[in-house]
Parts: sequence; structure tokens; C-alpha cells
Amino acid sequence: MSASQLGQSDLGLPPNSYIYKIISTAPRQDPLTYSQIDQLAAIASDDSLRFFHPTTLNVLPNGVVKNVNEKVTCLERGNDQPSNLVATAGRDGLIKFWDKRTPGTAVAEIQSPQKLISSLICNIEKNFVAAGIENPDDGPHGSPVYIWDQRNPQAPIRQYVESHTDTVTDLQIHPNLPNLLLSASTDGLVNVFDINQADEDDALYQVINHRSAIARAGFMFPTTDIYAMGTDETLSFYALQSQEEEKEEPTPKSYGDTREQLGCEYLAKMHWAGDKAYIATGKHSSSDLTFYPVDKSTQGGPLEYVCNPQQPIHLPGAHGEEIVRDLLTDVHTQTTYTCGEDGFVRAWKMPSSGDMDVDGGTSEGKTKSKDKKEKRKDKKKEKRKGDEESKKGRFAPY
Repeated sequence: MSASQLGQSDLGLPPNSYIYKIISTAPRQDPLTYSQIDQLAAIASDDSLRFFHPTTLNVLPNGVVKNVNEKVTCLERGNDQPSNLVATAGRDGLIKFWDKRTPGTAVAEIQSPQKLISSLICNIEKNFVAAGIENPDDGPHGSPVYIWDQRNPQAPIRQYVESHTDTVTDLQIHPNLPNLLLSASTDGLVNVFDINQADEDDALYQVINHRSAIARAGFMFPTTDIYAMGTDETLSFYALQSQEEEKEEPTPKSYGDTREQLGCEYLAKMHWAGDKAYIATGKHSSSDLTFYPVDKSTQGGPLEYVCNPQQPIHLPGAHGEEIVRDLLTDVHTQTTYTCGEDGFVRAWKMPSSGDMDVDGGTSEGKTKSKDKKEKRKDKKKEKRKGDEESKKGRFAPY
């Protein structure tokens, strides 16, 4: 099956610009879907934030905000209702909040203790903001994760400074487990923090060693399973650690290098179509972006995820020979939006809704015995050791 291109726009960007990320500003309906898109927002390599119309792809009046950050790296939804705020961050160490109705001036600002912000997540309804830090060096170096209460942004309420030794590339909170923050890094680790804990050792709930630098990671909504995508195009699935200390963790599902298996040259994103997951893959040489359905088999083990190469959805031409940086889909109009290093946003009409449905608690027990705590610490230490030689490829997206 193939999608058909509906339109494209360079959003008035200077020549040779990259578009890093694109988001919907519509209210969220549930963790995976939004109301019909009213506006789209994107950040680009000219350090601009641009708001534009989802049908015409024209930039809205007063929709260009220049110099939002010095070397902007991140764009996230505020997740407020009625969803008027978006947040940006950059290598200047600033997190800024913008009101899409009057975007000319930031409405709030947070200064990170360290500059070089490389990842961001926020939920303004819960006054929650977290940022991960980039490591500009080639050797191991602390890359902290900071957490703020937006009502008192002068200093972080949590600082996890020792758990990652390289650039933090992704952050995610599971909506049903709001105390668990997932972080991923080019040190090859996915960490899960219990943010109710101030002490870093106590907060480090789980460590997953992907054994290669991680570009993207997150939860396989609506489950608590975890995926990790390496900068070497590897893909694996892991289980969230059980609260029961003695319970054995399922064996991870590892696809290894996906390039031969899926006939791709890079992994673009784990992409949701409503509650349906797809792995989006790119191929420079044939100017193609392809979605492969990701299904969880009922016949295999608890992590038996299958990427089905027999049911691809192609976006022919994609962004030419350039990398597709981000994508999202409006389930209401069956329109997918992509952006990339060619400096364009493109809109695609997906196959019928029957073929593709496409995106957009608390932990149990407050105390544990000393023996259980020690066992968990030993388990985390073993996973952190890893295989240093396997951590290939530094993540340098900006």
C-alpha cells in the first residue's frame, strides 16, 4: 500500500535548513490520540519555532518565532488543557514556554543548571518538566537528568547526575505510572527512575543495557513494555521490571540490526496510529519512507513483538535522499505529516482507515526490605557494566 502526497511546504525557511521536529497543538484525547489538528508546530535549524495550518501548510499570521533558543534542540507539547502551550529547549540551557495564540514572547522560562539540553518532556497540568543533558565530549562524562516543579522553577526538585555517562536522547513518562520517568542515552542505557525518590540510588528503579548507543526509546503504549532503537539501527523490546523482586524478568526480544530484515537504511521512529504501533524506516537510496506494523503475538512469550515486513505502507519519494526527522498522523483526517533534512514539511493521505488507524499509578508498596533493595542494586550494577566496545556511534542530531 502507498500513501499519496497532498502537499509540501518549506515554511519560508532559509535554504539548507533542517526541520527537527513537528507536533500537533490540538488537545490530547488520550495518551495516543489528539483532537483533530488545528495547528502544527515545528522547530528548525535556523532556531525558529513556526506554527502553520494543517491543510494548507501555510505559516499562520504571526506564526514565526525567531531565535527561540540558541541552538534549539527540543520541541514538546505542554499537555495542558485546552493545549495552548508548547515548550522549546536548546544548547543555551533554557526551557521556554510559548502560547500558540500569541507566540511572540515566551510566557515562562526555566534555566537548567547545565547547558546543552538534548531532551525534554513536560506536563503543565501536573507542573512537571524534565530535561536531559548532552555530552559534548567523546569520553564518558556525567549527563544529568533534571526535574522541575513548574510552580517553583528556580531550582530542580530532582537531579539524577550519575546514572548516564553520555547524551540523554529521550525522556518519557508512562501516563498510567506517572511516577516512572524513562530516560535513554548514547551510553547504551535505558534507565527508569521513580521520581518520588530524591536519592538517585533509590530512584533508579530499573537499568536496561541495549549495548549500543540509543537514539530513541519509550513505552509500547498502552502496555508498560519498553522499546529501544540504537544509532546502529538495532531494535529491541524489554519488560518493565516487576514490583515483585523475586520475579524473573522476561528475556528481551532483540531484532539486532534491522537494515537487512526490513530492507531499510535507517530507523526513523516508533510511530503510533491511534493505538496501533508502526516502525517507520527510511531508505536514502530509493527516497522512501515505509511503515511496518508492530504486533504483539499471542502465541509467543511476553515480549514477542513482530515487525511485519509483508504489510508495508510506503510514502514514495519521502524527503528525497535526506533523512526524515519526525512524523505524526491525524487519526481524524488520516493525514500523516513528515519533516526532514531537506527543509520541507510534507502531508500524506494514508490508505483507508481500515488499513491504518494513525497518532498523533503509582508504584505498589512504599517500603522494601534491605535484602530486596540490595538485590535490586546488584542487578542494576550488573546491567550498567555493559560492553563498552559495542556502544558505537555518537548521536549528533543537531
